[in-house]
Amino acid sequence: MVGQTVAPERLLAVEQAIDAFAEGGFVIVYDALAKEPRGVLLLAAEFAHEGALKQLLDHTSGMVCVALPHDRADRLRLPRLVVDEEHTGLLNTAFTVPVDLLGPTTTGLSALDRSRTVRALADPQTTHDQLGRPGHVFPVCAVPGGVLEREGHAEAAVDLSRLAGLSGVTTLGAVVTPDWELARHDDLSRLAASRLLPLISVADLAAYRLARKALGR
Repeated sequence: MVGQTVAPERLLAVEQAIDAFAEGGFVIVYDALAKEPRGVLLLAAEFAHEGALKQLLDHTSGMVCVALPHDRADRLRLPRLVVDEEHTGLLNTAFTVPVDLLGPTTTGLSALDRSRTVRALADPQTTHDQLGRPGHVFPVCAVPGGVLEREGHAEAAVDLSRLAGLSGVTTLGAVVTPDWELARHDDLSRLAASRLLPLISVADLAAYRLARKALGR
């Protein structure tokens, strides 16, 4: 919960994650409060070139999602796949229609094609008519208040990007083990240690935002 006290070292970990994110690095974010904690690998969409996207795919389920600020999704005219009153998904994730960038992409499925689509979603010059629907990249619309309104991975992704001075648009994928099971906290810790990646929780990020708010920042 956002009201929980968080140890100073966890807030420092968020600072380190923000710095790494701003430099084009990966960050792992997990939900410490879920019954079955799961983690996502995040990368700022601005840095999602082909090689980086291949690295993300190496450790995730293969479904490339992109967290978007709600106003960005609206400008690109990305309708929600399911309206709120009809949503029966377990996590109530606000997926929009999946897209591909038109023009330079071919099938839309390759790492190169998906990296182009991801970067286009972050590019302020991209217009709605440049995105083919349906496609192979899955935008997710974050709520306006970020993790202080909803403690979800999409909100954490957008908040982390904005704290890093970026667009808010963020690539994410659910981390899986080599045998394709959903990665748990121990698995996430091992991945973070092996790749020297920041590992933070959604609650850590919410506490960090509250601390900044208390300081008027």
